[in-house]
Order: sequence, then structure tokens, then C-alpha cells
Amino acid sequence: MTFLEAYAKFGPDTLAIAEGLGIKEHEADRLINARLNCGYAERLHARRIKKIAYAGKEPFMSEWAR
Repeated sequence: MTFLEAYAKFGPDTLAIAEGLGIKEHEADRLINARLNCGYAERLHARRIKKIAYAGKEPFMSEWAR
């Protein structure tokens, strides 16, 4: 089982993920924090692109491709 499969199955439960993956609880907690930080950074980036588009400015072509 991969971390993403365990996260989808158990949610942010460190004990269940640690048992499912056979790792220690603090390692599961670190992986969960990294996943949540990644999602937060993606949402911030998406919000920045929306602000550029709504400000009446044309988004760059590289941002359209994302």
C-alpha cells in the first residue's frame, strides 16, 4: 500500500496510516504534513492565477497550460 492509498482510505489518521504502511507514527505524521502543505501551496498558486485573470490582465500562456 502506498501513502496516497492509505491517506485516501484512512484520512489524516496517523495511527491507522502508520499501521497500514508499517512505519512509525511520527513518520506518518511527517508524510501527512507534507501532503497538506503541498495542497495548500497548490491552492495558493491557483488563487494567484485567478486574481491575475480577474484584474483585467491577460494571463501568460504558460499559466494557461497549467
